[in-house]
This record gives sequence, structure tokens and C-alpha cells, in this order.
Amino acid sequence: MAQFVAGLGWSGLFAASEWALTDAHISWGWRHWLPLCCTWRWARQSLPTAARAWACSASAPPLPVFFSNLTPLFTALLSAAFLGELPHLHHALAFVLIVGGIVVSARR
Repeated sequence: MAQFVAGLGWSGLFAASEWALTDAHISWGWRHWLPLCCTWRWARQSLPTAARAWACSASAPPLPVFFSNLTPLFTALLSAAFLGELPHLHHALAFVLIVGGIVVSARR
């Protein structure tokens, strides 16, 4: 939750600065609103459940926690699907590093 709030604050600050200082403006369409609506639905439904799971978890993190690190990968895939942004080489490198970290963490 802390990362979400901090990220939202920084993203809002940078977006407001960009809109104030440049001519870059978003012409909102369904390809922009659909991911935002899905994100809001996810946050509304999953954050309370995640908070309860975190509060009830033992000292050792359960295996599904490792897969939360796949969020950047899913973000890149969804931006390709909804916004038409093609993945780059750094996305592939990030995927390899994320999966490698999951494999190493799962062995311990």
C-alpha cells in the first residue's frame, strides 16, 4: 500500500508537471479508461484481502508472495495489448531477472 500511495503521488506530480510545461496531453479513449477501470476494480477487491492475508501470515512468506514480483511483466504485456506499446529488450531482461529471482527465492 505504501508503494502504491508513493507511486501515485510521484506519477501525479510528474503528469501535472508535464501537462503544465509541455503540449503533451492525453486524448482519453476506451483504450485508456479500460485499464484504469480494471485497476480500480482490482484495488477495491484485492487490497482488503491482501491486507488480511499479510496480517495473518507467518514469519516466512508463502510462495505466492514471490509471484507478486511479476507485476512489471504484466504491466508491460498489458501496455502492449491496450496501448499498442511494443516491448523492448529491457523488458525481456527484466523478465529474466524477475523469474531468476523467483527461482532463487523458492529454493531457500
